[in-house]
Amino acid sequence: MVSELRLAIKMTIGGTAAWWIATQLGAQRPIFAALVPLVALSGDPFGTVLVSLGRILGVFAGVGLGIAVLHVHAPTTTKVAVALAVSTVVAIVVRIGDRPNLEVPIAALFMLGFPGSRVAELGLQRIWETAVGGAVAILVSTLLWPPDPIRELERRLERLRQQLASDFAAVADDLATGSGATSAQLDDLREHSLDAVRDVFALDPARQAIRWSPLRRSDAAQLDDYARRIGLAARVARHARAIGRDVADAPVRDAALAAATRDLADAADRALRDRDHLEPLARAGAALSRASDPILAAQLRQLRDDLS
Repeated sequence: MVSELRLAIKMTIGGTAAWWIATQLGAQRPIFAALVPLVALSGDPFGTVLVSLGRILGVFAGVGLGIAVLHVHAPTTTKVAVALAVSTVVAIVVRIGDRPNLEVPIAALFMLGFPGSRVAELGLQRIWETAVGGAVAILVSTLLWPPDPIRELERRLERLRQQLASDFAAVADDLATGSGATSAQLDDLREHSLDAVRDVFALDPARQAIRWSPLRRSDAAQLDDYARRIGLAARVARHARAIGRDVADAPVRDAALAAATRDLADAADRALRDRDHLEPLARAGAALSRASDPILAAQLRQLRDDLS
C-alpha cells in the first residue's frame, strides 16, 4: 500500500508539473504533456526512464508517419489501413520492453483525425508536449522515491529460494516414501524454472535502471552479486525440473537419494543466501556414493557440481 500511495503521489506531481510547464510554454490544454507521466510512472522498478524515452520516440515516429500518409491520394479508409499496417510494424521494432510501442499507431491515427490545414501544427504540438511530459516523468522518477531495482531483485531471489525449497522437498519425499508427490508437482517445477529464466532476463533492465538513476548508481556492485545468485537459482531450477521429471517417469524409492536431495537443497538454499554451503555438499556426496539408481545419482551429481 505504501508503494502504491507513493506511485499515486508521483503520478500526481508529474502530471501536474508537466501540465504547468507546457502551459508556461504556450499550450492551451496540454493533455498529452500530462498523460506521459501517468503512463511512464507505471511502478515498474526497472523501466520508467525507458518507457518515457520509448513514448517520445513512438510519438515522433507516429506523427511523421501520419503526416506522410495524409499526402497519399487515396480514400480515408485506405489511408487508415496503410497507417495502421506500417505503424504497427514500426511499433514492434521500437518496442517498449517486451511490448509493442503503441504510441506509434496512436500518434499516426491522431494525425489522420484532423483537417489537413492544422495537421502540421497539431503534430508539432503533440511532439513537444510529449517531450515535456517525458522529461518531467524522468526527473520525478529519478529524484522522488526512485525505483529500487535491488529491492525488487531481492524479492525475486527470495521467491525463487522458497520455490526451490518446495520443489526439492517434494522430490525428496517421493524418493523416501514413494508418495508420487513429484508427479503432482511437475507443472510447478516447470513454471518455477520459467520464473527463474524470466528473472535472469530482468537483470539487463535492472542494470539500465541503475545506470539511468543518479541516486542508485552506487548499487551497481550489489546488483552484480544478486545477478550471480539469480543466475545460480536459474541453473538449480533447471536441475530440479530435470530431476523431478526423471523421478516422475521412473519412480524410485531410495533413502540415500532422498538424503542427497535434502542435502543438496540445503546447499542450494545456503548458496542463494550467500552462506557457506560446503558441509551439505559433502554430505550429499557421501549419500550419493550409496545410491542405487545410477541415472538419478548422475543428475544429482551434476547439481552438486554446479553448486561447488
